Amino acid sequence: MNLRSRATKRHSPVLQEVLDFYPIKTNKFGRQKKQKQVNIVYQPVQAQQKRRKHVYISRGDVGEVFFDEWEDIVLGPKVQLLQTVGVDFESLPQNAYEFVKIKPTDFELLQEDVGKTYLPHSQNPTSVIIGNSSPIQIHQFETHPIHSELPKKLGHILNVGKSVWAMDWCPNVLSEREQYLAIGGYKSTTDEHHTIGQRQKDDMNNSIQIWKIDSSLNISDAKSPHLDMVLCHNFGCAFDLQWCPYGAHDKFEGIQQQDSFIPKLGIIAISFGNGSIGIYAVPEPNSIRKKYCLSPNKTLFVKLTNALYTFSLPNVMCWTVSWGGHRKIASGCTNGDIVIWNIEEILIEKISHGEIKNSEVTSPIQYFRAHDSCVRQVSWNSMQNPSHIMSCGHDGRLQIVDDRDPWVKNNFQRIRAYLMTACWPNHYGGVLFADTENTVRYIRMEDLKKTTGVMMHHAIVWRIAASYFHPFVASCSSDGTVKMTNICRLRDRHQKPIQVTLYRLSIEEDMKTVKYWDNIKSKETTTTFMDNKAFSHFFMPEVSIQRVSWNPNIEAGSWIASGGTLGLVRVESTKRD
Repeated sequence: MNLRSRATKRHSPVLQEVLDFYPIKTNKFGRQKKQKQVNIVYQPVQAQQKRRKHVYISRGDVGEVFFDEWEDIVLGPKVQLLQTVGVDFESLPQNAYEFVKIKPTDFELLQEDVGKTYLPHSQNPTSVIIGNSSPIQIHQFETHPIHSELPKKLGHILNVGKSVWAMDWCPNVLSEREQYLAIGGYKSTTDEHHTIGQRQKDDMNNSIQIWKIDSSLNISDAKSPHLDMVLCHNFGCAFDLQWCPYGAHDKFEGIQQQDSFIPKLGIIAISFGNGSIGIYAVPEPNSIRKKYCLSPNKTLFVKLTNALYTFSLPNVMCWTVSWGGHRKIASGCTNGDIVIWNIEEILIEKISHGEIKNSEVTSPIQYFRAHDSCVRQVSWNSMQNPSHIMSCGHDGRLQIVDDRDPWVKNNFQRIRAYLMTACWPNHYGGVLFADTENTVRYIRMEDLKKTTGVMMHHAIVWRIAASYFHPFVASCSSDGTVKMTNICRLRDRHQKPIQVTLYRLSIEEDMKTVKYWDNIKSKETTTTFMDNKAFSHFFMPEVSIQRVSWNPNIEAGSWIASGGTLGLVRVESTKRD
C-alpha cells in the first residue's frame, strides 16, 4: 500500500515508508540475502499551493473585461469598483439632439385639480410591513424609507397607485444626486386587464410619473423621493418606455438666457395603449418652475401637446420599444413583426423644414416578420454600433437578427412556451433569457447550444436587467422576488453563480397587508433549488413584480428600481462595502 500517495491527498501529516538496509547475511542454504527493515516515522507534509484561477478568454466576450476583484464579489456591487466596460461614453455625442428645442407652446401646464384626473383613482393607503416592524400606512404618491427599519439598507418604497409595466431611469442627469425615474403602466392595479393586440381609444386619460430620487449614499443626508412631474396624455396605458440613452439632455448654460426655449430633461419613447409610439422631448422640471415662478416642491402637471413624432402601423400595435444608440428605434409588434425607424433623420427633416416633405423619410428602414406571434421584448447589441437585434416572443423563439440583412435569422433557442424576456448586456458577448422552468440562463456567443442557469424563480420571470458599470444582472418575477447575480463569476468554470435575493413580497393572512422580506440567505444556483413543493405554489397577483431597472449613471450605478401590480415601487442602493 502506498501510504505516501494516499496521505498527500488528505493535506495532513502522514505516515511515510523509510527503508533501511543491513549488511548481507548467508542463510542455511548458502544463499546470500540482503535484509530489509521498515521503520514507520511521522513526518508533516507541506500543504498544497492554492489553485490559481484561470480566465477563459475564448468565452466570446468583448475585449474589455471587469477588474479581477469583481470575481469574488457576491452580495452586491462595490461603489469604488464601478467602471465603464463595453461602452465608450466619451466617444458618444453628448449633444446629439441639441437642435431639438422645447418651446412653451409645446406643452400645457394643467391646474392641480385637472391634472389629478390623469392620475390613478384615489385608493386607501397600503399597509406595509418592512422586516419585523409594525404595519406602516403608505398613502398614494407618498414614500417611506427602508433604512428606518433596516439600518444596513438604503432605499425607499414609493406608492405610485398603479400597476407598473413601464419604468426607466433618466440618463445623463445634470446633478449627481438628483436622479429621475419615469414610471408608467395601467391606471389602476389588480382590477384592470387588457387583451393583447386590442387597441385602446384615444380618450383614455393616463400619465407618466416622473419621480425625483436622491441617490446620496449617506443615510443621514438622504432626502425623501417625491413626485416631481406628471406627464399627462390621452392614449391609454403605457406598455413600455425608454429614454434616449445619451445626447438628449440640455445644459443650463446659454439656454436659460433664452426665454423662448426650455431645457430638455431628455427624450423619451413611449408605447401607448392605442398602438402607437410617441417620441417626446421632456422639459426640465426646475426650469419650468423658474420660468413660471412656481413653488420648488410643487408637483407639475404637464400635458405634452406636441409630440416630436408619433410612429404607428395599420392594423397592428407597436408593443415594445428599444433605442439603438440615439439614431434608431426598434419596436416589437403584436403580430410578430419588428420595425425599425431612423428617428434622427426624421427629426432633422421635420425641424429643419418645419414639416416632413419627403414621405420616404418617415418610412421604416426595416420591417420584417420575426415571430409567429407577438414580440415580448427587443434588445440591441450595442449603443455605439447598433446592428443586431435580439428578440423573444410568444412563439417560444429567441433569435438574433442583423438589421442589414433581416431575412436571415439566427434562431438559437426554441421552446414550446412563451419567452417573456431577454437581455443583451453591453459588457459581455453573451445574452440572458428566462426559460420555461422560470430560470434565468446565460448563453455564451461562442456556444449558443450551451446555457448556464444563473437565477431561479418559482413563477414566470417578467424582466431581466443589466448595468453598464458592474457585472450584476437582476430579474423580477410574479412570485414577488427580485434577485441579482454576478455574471463575472462565470469566467472561472470552478465557480458557481450565487443568486442574491434583494427582497421577497408577500401578502399577509388579512389580505390587506403587504410584507417585504429582506436579509434572505443567498443560495447557489443549482438544480436542487427547485424542490417538489415549488411547483405546487400559487402566488397572489398582488405580489407580482413586473419591471426592474438599473440606474444608467455611474454616480448612482448601484441603484435599482423595481415595481409591480400592487403599485409599490422600491428604489434602493445595492452597494456592499
